[in-house]
Amino acid sequence: MSKEDYRDKIEEHRQSFEGEQEEQQNLSRVSRMNKNGGNNQKPKKTKRKTPLMTILFVIFILIPLSILIYFLKFYEPGDTIEEAEKNSTDTIVEIDKSGNKAEVADKNKEDDKANKANKENEKDKAEKEDKAKDQSKKDAEKLAAEKKAAEEAKKAEEAKKAEEARKAEEARKAEQARIAQAEAARKAEEAKKAEQARKAEEARKAEQQKQTAKASTHTVKANENLYRIALNHYGDGSEATLSKIRAANGMSSNDVMVGQVIKLP
Repeated sequence: MSKEDYRDKIEEHRQSFEGEQEEQQNLSRVSRMNKNGGNNQKPKKTKRKTPLMTILFVIFILIPLSILIYFLKFYEPGDTIEEAEKNSTDTIVEIDKSGNKAEVADKNKEDDKANKANKENEKDKAEKEDKAKDQSKKDAEKLAAEKKAAEEAKKAEEAKKAEEARKAEEARKAEQARIAQAEAARKAEEAKKAEQARKAEEARKAEQQKQTAKASTHTVKANENLYRIALNHYGDGSEATLSKIRAANGMSSNDVMVGQVIKLP
């Protein structure tokens, strides 16, 4: 209840109190008139009472009493004015003229219980909101951690692939080097073999030339004739072979002497 509501309530009580005072004054005036001989008899002059007592009653009794009730029932040290007004929105303070304070106390107790229940509900609501915020924060942190872990796993996978590619490239280069080395060894072996073949061919040719040089002349031995010499060296003792030997040596016949050196073309 706001201060304006308190003022309106106090003003209503003040007006009702003034009405009762005026009614009592009228009743007193009528009784005095009856006592003095009716309406025809002129009433005695009486001093009219001013509402000063009523005003003083309202200022010094009702207003302090209302403020005291407000502080005792609704005001809490930890609450602000707005919270106290919120808690006491549906509560109306009534002054029991008959003096029945038990009903007011019961009503105040019920109001206290209701306010306490509202506070507990608000507290539970605040706790639930805090829990929801904490859960949302935890979920956000979990999501961020999962995202970070996924990014790290992706980076690790990329690094692993890069390392595998590097190793594959190194293996390929090593294989190429090995192949090049094997090709160089093969070529060296072929060159060596070619050199050996060349040397063998040169040796064969030299031997052949030597054999040829050795076979180009023949010293006639005992019991040999031109026919036997041609047959041994050429495998052919025909007249054509004999004629070739005779022409090379300037011989006119087939006669030879022991120790004679003849050329074999």
